[in-house]
Amino acid sequence: MQNNFEGQLSLSDQPNFMPKQFRPHRSVTERPIMVRESNSTFQETLVNSSYVPQSELNENVRLDGGMMDNDDVGSYETMDSGSSDSGDGYTEPAPNLYGSINNNSNDESIGVELIEDHARRNVAGVESMEADNNYRETIGTSEQWDRNDQCDPPVPNIVSSNEAGIPFEIYEGQIFHNKEDLQAAINGWSISQNVEYVNSTSNKSRLSILCSQHNNMHRACSWRLHASRSKRLGGLWKVSSVGPPHCCTQPIMLGGHHNCTSKFICRHIMPIIKQQLDMKPKEVIARIESKFEMKISYMKAWDARRKAIESIFGSYEESYRSILRFMEAIRLTQPGTVYNIEMVGGSRFKALFWAFGPSISGWQYCRPVLSLDGTFLLGKYRGTLLVAVGIDGNGGLFPLAFAVVESESNESWVWFLKNLHDLVDVVKLRQNLCIISDKHPGLVRGCREIFPNAVHRHCLRHLRENYKKFLRRKAIPDVEGLCSNMYLAGSTDDIVNFTRLMNHIKNVKQEAYDWLIERDVSKWSLLFDNGYRYSIMTTNASECFNGVLKRARGLPIQGLVMSIYYNLVSLFVRRSTDVEKWVVSGESEFVLRTMDTLQRTEREARRCPQPITINRGEFEVVDSSCRPHRVEIPSHQNCTCTCKRPQLYHVPCVHVIAVAGYRRWNHNSFVSQYFTLNSYRETYSGLFHVLPPKEVWPNFCEVQGIIPLLAPAFRRRAGRPRTNRFRNTMDEPNSTGNKRCGHCKQNGHNRATCPNNPGSSRYKTYLNNNYFTTLC
Repeated sequence: MQNNFEGQLSLSDQPNFMPKQFRPHRSVTERPIMVRESNSTFQETLVNSSYVPQSELNENVRLDGGMMDNDDVGSYETMDSGSSDSGDGYTEPAPNLYGSINNNSNDESIGVELIEDHARRNVAGVESMEADNNYRETIGTSEQWDRNDQCDPPVPNIVSSNEAGIPFEIYEGQIFHNKEDLQAAINGWSISQNVEYVNSTSNKSRLSILCSQHNNMHRACSWRLHASRSKRLGGLWKVSSVGPPHCCTQPIMLGGHHNCTSKFICRHIMPIIKQQLDMKPKEVIARIESKFEMKISYMKAWDARRKAIESIFGSYEESYRSILRFMEAIRLTQPGTVYNIEMVGGSRFKALFWAFGPSISGWQYCRPVLSLDGTFLLGKYRGTLLVAVGIDGNGGLFPLAFAVVESESNESWVWFLKNLHDLVDVVKLRQNLCIISDKHPGLVRGCREIFPNAVHRHCLRHLRENYKKFLRRKAIPDVEGLCSNMYLAGSTDDIVNFTRLMNHIKNVKQEAYDWLIERDVSKWSLLFDNGYRYSIMTTNASECFNGVLKRARGLPIQGLVMSIYYNLVSLFVRRSTDVEKWVVSGESEFVLRTMDTLQRTEREARRCPQPITINRGEFEVVDSSCRPHRVEIPSHQNCTCTCKRPQLYHVPCVHVIAVAGYRRWNHNSFVSQYFTLNSYRETYSGLFHVLPPKEVWPNFCEVQGIIPLLAPAFRRRAGRPRTNRFRNTMDEPNSTGNKRCGHCKQNGHNRATCPNNPGSSRYKTYLNNNYFTTLC
């Protein structure tokens, strides 16, 4: 062979001259193009596309410097149908893909400039891996080339794992990091080709598979694949032989694919599970059907989801075992985070309390109100999630603290409130703190003993449920009407309306009236609350957050903590973005809801007549209903009104704004600081940080108290766990009042269903029944 290349790009017309993995064969999807550089060596560069069309070759040349025949060139044709010749022997020359080439044959060093294409590769279905354009391997036949010390060491073409794990082809010479990647690629390829295979040999160093139809009596398929672990490649797995092509009849996989195992599905949905921890089995089925046009069973989808979750968080037992390492890693990476784990017997998990640092620092700018509630967990071990949720200036939920306990018992609530008081300083030091909850004995006791300076208020919806049970137990008539009046009386801020509703209840049944008075009106009525509630009447805040975590409640305990973490991260990012938009717009110094309330109140205040000055800080204002109200403004930051709305809502009422306009005062100074944009911005100014991987968690250390824990003893009973709680009277829709018929003036039905109305459906049914009874 001549060493004179005369500045030409060369392709070998001798297949044996090339390494085995680059010889032309029927299943090659990428073909190397060899370029000679100045040091008389060859470099191979895998062009970053699935195929290299013949039309893209600069010229048909030979290694000895001569031109190749069309027959020789034909042996290098690729599978790209768009690159075939036109049939008349003419081949359109393609542009030079490699930049400028020095064609001076007298120059010993031939300069070649390669343009690296960083497009994404499709080999093995890789959609996220950048191509290795620096791939090189020195080839040659002379001793001079073999002794060239400037050559780079060979780097194999490795097919890495990816989301789908599906290559376009499985071909000879393909290299994988490990056996799992190889098997996943073969599985994906067989599913995409709608063929099945069975293992012939499978051990630590070899893998041989055959077509599932290799024993078919009518037409046996001889397709097979052999791969082995290569010591020469440092333990990588290499496909040694593939073929011949499948000749079996490809069945329609309506009932599933033999090689589409739950392990393969787990590998496919793993990136999605990491972003969506509460992914349902039905969503897994839909994704597999969309991707592979194949249905899988519900149990296979459920098992794949379980394996994906266990691969991320470990099993339920492993999640409890390393919970101390996990929480300590969170405490170190999220400044201000606090947690406490209660154990029994020295090493068995009993309860976990935690609160993230950004939530602790941000809650001090929220209203001084906490809503407490609990919800059951759905995992392998039964338990209850207790939450303390605040309300920000714009009325949004602000989760503060959480706990996983055995059940919603007196002991659990007292333990939760004690940790909330001891570990979260902003709660312990908060002035005028108001805790809203149901009348659980543990909550009542805990608030009385642990938070003696806090104000405990009852959830109006829970009280309505208890009231309904009492009325039914006493057989008091008109239960719905009494419950509706009770709820309206608790929500109203008008003393006249409150008195009217309570008198109506008293007229119906004195016992029903006494039951409400015995419950301390200040604990359930907005009118007598003195503004501690900030107009928050129920525990809907904590119940709504429990609804957000419904799917995550079935995860292992580490997955539950991580799901809450990601929900909080999303919440902080979204609301901090919103507040920046409001600040940039410069429309108001208050949050959106408060700004809308002030605008409506200002429009109504313009219709009020001129206030009457009684003395320096006392005024009389008559509103549109012709009712006089006394307004007291001792300073430009405090105000009271006999309508009680400034004291209850911490926002100036119509009468205060009318006085402020009359005296040329700025009524915005009477708005609570919790409704300003500055407080709202500070609420979500805390920063969350990326959770560390398991490899860098603190190690078990008995001195530091980081020890492996056993799973809790409260394992759930056998059978499919309930995902929905039992419905009760609180879940019934609020009644708008007792129905009264417009035809007969009786309660309990309307005109359309009145049995005395000839045009109603019930009356016609009554006539038909009497008619057939008469015939009989």
